[in-house]
Amino acid sequence: MNVGLLLLTHNDIGSQLLLAAKSVYGSIPTRVEILSVDQYDNPADVTNLAKQYIKVLDEGKGVLVLTDVFGATPSNIASNFSNKSNVSIVSGVNLSMLLNVFNYPSCSLKEMTKKAIEGGVNSIVNIKNVRKNSKN
Repeated sequence: MNVGLLLLTHNDIGSQLLLAAKSVYGSIPTRVEILSVDQYDNPADVTNLAKQYIKVLDEGKGVLVLTDVFGATPSNIASNFSNKSNVSIVSGVNLSMLLNVFNYPSCSLKEMTKKAIEGGVNSIVNIKNVRKNSKN
């Protein structure tokens, strides 16, 4: 029993990130659902779908919701669940964040949230500075 994962993103961002993660891992160590939002979707309808996905994904350890852009529609929809103790939401999903989450499938929801943030933040580097420092 692992934390469930909901990728709540614009268009195909979530599915493409999951596809890339699958190519790295071969299989995914936790249950994942993708909920895509496009410009034609009614936010109330997507919120109802998200509620259903969260219910299905929570097998007792909670659900981590990863969204792409803070303040945009997917993030705003996810924020409807921020008061639930079994749901944690992190915005700014990237591939490194997702891979870091998959590296720690047995973590608690609180630990998984921390790992998601660490994976995302630690992957943002100025390559020019990294190359310059590695030559010294």
